[in-house]
Amino acid sequence: MFSKSAQWYDVLYRFKNYQQEADAIITRLKKEHPAARTLLDVACGTAEHARYLSAIYQVDGVDINSDFVAIAARKNPAGQFSQADMMDFNLGKTYDIVLCLFSSIGYIKTLENMVKTLRYFEKRLNPGGIVLVEPWFEPAAWHPLESVYMLTGESAEGKVCRMNFNEQEGNLSIINFHYIVGTETGVTYFSERHELGLFARQEKEGAFKQAGLTVEFDLLGITGRGLYLAKRVSDL
Repeated sequence: MFSKSAQWYDVLYRFKNYQQEADAIITRLKKEHPAARTLLDVACGTAEHARYLSAIYQVDGVDINSDFVAIAARKNPAGQFSQADMMDFNLGKTYDIVLCLFSSIGYIKTLENMVKTLRYFEKRLNPGGIVLVEPWFEPAAWHPLESVYMLTGESAEGKVCRMNFNEQEGNLSIINFHYIVGTETGVTYFSERHELGLFARQEKEGAFKQAGLTVEFDLLGITGRGLYLAKRVSDL
């Protein structure tokens, strides 16, 4: 994921208000788990959320993309950032909070993988801990071929334009990203294909339960995509 475009990720997503989102998360966590001190950001990306969350929590992160991990570590030198698959990781420690934001959970593609992933989240929790997951779209909300989307950005390194159109194959939403990048060495083109699983709310809630977690759903969440809040069944 974003294997070719990691260096341009923050440039393209400058429109995203990470501080506002982090503040909303902190408000929710203080209400649900006021004693929480440690936090693991799963699929942390370039760790923009972590930059703000670290004002309150000791934040570590994991991501499958090694370039993202390197960027995240530079931004957050006090945290431990590791390359790992969200479906199979063990950092040798547990946390009060496990986060998975910006719909990254969709990359697991299947319900079987979702259960497996959530079980790993459950295993990383301290007693009384909380899991927060921002979901990908439900099938009814996915409208492939409806439009072409474009983002542009500029930094000291150059300029980038990303365009994409969407497709669907079975329960997979497919995003075909096309990039044009201009730097002092010239103009280049490359593309990426992203596949994310489409699951109904009932299916996702069932996956949490199979993973040994109780779950509540906030329809709005922090960006309008909703937010799942889960706790260990054994902690209740």
